[in-house]
Parts: sequence; structure tokens; C-alpha cells
Amino acid sequence: MGLGASAGDPLIEFGQRGAMEHGIDVAFDNFSDEGDTKFTAAYGANDLPDMFETDYPYMGGFLGIGALDPMDDMLAAVDYPLDKVLPHLVDRCRWDGQLYAVPHGWNSWVLFYNLDHLDAAGLPTDREPENLEEFVEWTKKMTLRDSAGNITQSGFSCPRSGILPNNIWGALLFQYGGSMVTDDGTMTNFNNEAGRKAAEFVLNVLYDWEVTDPNITQRYDYWLTGQASMFYSGTWVVGSSLQQGLNFRSDVMPILGDERAVMYEYSGLVLPYGRSDEVKEAVGKIYKYIVEHAGEFGVASSQIPVTQEGLEYPGYVASPHKQHFKGSEENGQYAFWDVSHPKGAEFSVYGGASSAVTRMLDKVWDQSKTVDEGLNELDEHLSSILRREPAAATQ
Repeated sequence: MGLGASAGDPLIEFGQRGAMEHGIDVAFDNFSDEGDTKFTAAYGANDLPDMFETDYPYMGGFLGIGALDPMDDMLAAVDYPLDKVLPHLVDRCRWDGQLYAVPHGWNSWVLFYNLDHLDAAGLPTDREPENLEEFVEWTKKMTLRDSAGNITQSGFSCPRSGILPNNIWGALLFQYGGSMVTDDGTMTNFNNEAGRKAAEFVLNVLYDWEVTDPNITQRYDYWLTGQASMFYSGTWVVGSSLQQGLNFRSDVMPILGDERAVMYEYSGLVLPYGRSDEVKEAVGKIYKYIVEHAGEFGVASSQIPVTQEGLEYPGYVASPHKQHFKGSEENGQYAFWDVSHPKGAEFSVYGGASSAVTRMLDKVWDQSKTVDEGLNELDEHLSSILRREPAAATQ
């Protein structure tokens, strides 16, 4: 299981429960940040696991190298209740008409607000900023400094490098009408006015508006210890925020560009290439157990349940998570999904610290390159990948 973080342990727990119910012997390994690398290496060494969990952006790349098998027959054999899974999730589990993943949880990216900070600054605690101008006003009012002028409380937390500034750039890219690739997946669509406006937003946060400590190294800890007034992250942070006792609210990303655009993603279970029929039956039963307990798992993992029954599960409806997930559950008309491309996960906005977006745009955020230089470099790199022939299966 490559989930890591707060959802990894619950996923293993539910997997073990499913295995015990069916008398299946299985060993789980939970790791984070390197799941795609480990899985690709295992495929190259002909040593794939029997089960694997991963995020949506990586699935297309695994499929592109032939490391996944379709799951339709395996799931049909165990009567997996696919008809109960939310249709917009199932749609993203299919490539070329075949099913290659089953989701176990999904999230949207939201803006978290520390209500104590809003209240102390005399700002409303029951709504989002109405526009970019009000957003900047809020962030400036909640930014605090010590006697030496150092920022001790960031009105909007944004470090100078890593996943967070690049995901903020991605959100604004879509709000300005751009995207990482075109709808047909054949061309880039960010080295344009939308990409430049999104980059200027991040640079303004870091430097011109003076509303963040750009030297933040642990983005989650910074929020959880009350040093951030507004924090952009996924709904999976709701669980740890509740455990920490923060007084907060969350809502989908406000309109900071031309129109609202909210990023969604899901985590799912896949079938590694070449499993035996016996193993497939066991895997199918465990995967079925997890989806049959989707509501209970959603509460345990701080994710939105993947079935309608899960959304109506009494424990989920009554949970403190529910109020923070409500704005995300409907997968509204403002949604965009991170890219899952058969030529690899390099196209993902949320691709991790070593992704192309992070590697190349970090040079813009630390001002060692201009916006145009950074976008040109990223465009050249991703366009070269798009021109390559698809990787062929080697097994």
C-alpha cells in the first residue's frame, strides 16, 4: 500500500479485516512518497506485489508501461458492487473501455481558515473571500510579525519550494482557463497567459504582498501548530486538524482568478500485471470488502466515501468530517482532475517534490529564473515526453 500518511494505516486495517474474513494470508507494507518509484522498479525486476494502492496521477503511467491488468473479470467473479460506486469516479478508472482501478477514497483541494485568526483580525468567520482583492486584504490583516519584522503568523502559507506553491500555481492555472495538457492529452496548455498569471499570483504571495514566511519547511506542521491563517491543501487534512483541536473551517477554493476551479483526485486499488487466477480471486475479495465498508473507511481515513451508501453511512453523516467535506461531495461543475497520462506522472500538478512541475517551477519561486524561463523549460520537457512513442510492455 503506497498511501502513507493518515490514510495508510486505516487502509491496511480494512485490508487485513477483509483478508481475515475470507481466510486469506496477506502481508501489507505501508510506505509514502516513493510508491511510484518502487512499483516501477518492481515491474522492471518482475517482482510486482499482488495488490497495490496508488493515486490517480500515477495510474496512467503504470498502464503505459504495461504494469497493470484490467480488473473487469476479477471484480465480476466476486460480485464487486461497482454499480454502487459514484459514477464520476468509475469514469476515471477506465482506460480504452477497460477498468484498471477501483477507488477507495477521494478528496478535493480546499482552503482552510483558522477561525481564531479571522476573529482576532475582525474578519467574517462564516464565508470565503469574495474576490482576489478581498483575499489579499484578509491575508494582510492576519499576517503578524515580531519586533524584528519577521513573520510569525502567515496570512496565507506558501513556502518558496516544494509541492504547495506548485499546487497553488496549478489551481490558479485552471482558474485562468489553462491546464497541464489539452483534453485529448496531446499538447501542453500552460505556457500561455493563464500560466503566467498563475505564476504572478504565487510570486505576489511570496514577495509583493508579504503575507507568508517563504522559509516554511513543514507545511502541515505549520498549519497544525496555528502559524497559518489560511492553508491550501486536500480534505485529508481535516482529520489531523480535528485531532489537533484547531478551530477552523474549510471550503472549496474561492475565485481568485477568472472563474472558480477546484482540484479533485482519488486514491485507488489496482491489479498488478500477471497475477494468477488464485491470487486474483483473493485480491478481488479484499478489494470488495473495502468498498463494502466505504462509509466506515471514509471516517477512519479522512476521505470522502466512494459510494452513495458510504455517503449515507450514519457514522459518516454524524462525523465532524462531514461539515468539512460537504462542499466537495457533489463534484460540482467547477471540478478539474489532476492528470493521469499514459506517458507518465510528470504531467501531474500534485506529482511530489521530484515532479517536473516542482523541479522546474521552484526556480521561478526562488527567483533564479523568470516566469517565462520556467514555463518554457517545463513546456519543452513535457512536450518532449508527449512526442515520444508509448512505452511497450516488456513482460
